[in-house]
Amino acid sequence: MVSASRRHLTERYASGVDLLLWETEKRLIPDLDAIKSVTEAAASGRAEGLDLGAALVLVQAARLGLDRLEAGLFEAARAMGMSAEAIAAVLELPDAAAAEKRQRWLEGRRALPFDTPSA
Repeated sequence: MVSASRRHLTERYASGVDLLLWETEKRLIPDLDAIKSVTEAAASGRAEGLDLGAALVLVQAARLGLDRLEAGLFEAARAMGMSAEAIAAVLELPDAAAAEKRQRWLEGRRALPFDTPSA
């Protein structure tokens, strides 16, 4: 679904160099650029329902990607000896238990299937 959304939005919204790269190398436009293009098109009444659906899929993929990165940061922080209390303070969470709960939640998100954006 994510790959299809990327292709659809690239075909609809690539322009300039991005269009040339799509036509010659099948290089997709970056997810955030695609989402921004749909948002702008929607504001001017040019977006279609399929565009909005595809952009929403990419927002979810981006959110999952960030959650996976955050899980890795939690892991690295803990490996360096950072306490749950310190992590909670940095993240403005109420206490160590909240930080540990967030880490468990992020680990669950990290286990979900993920379609890495192409470079």
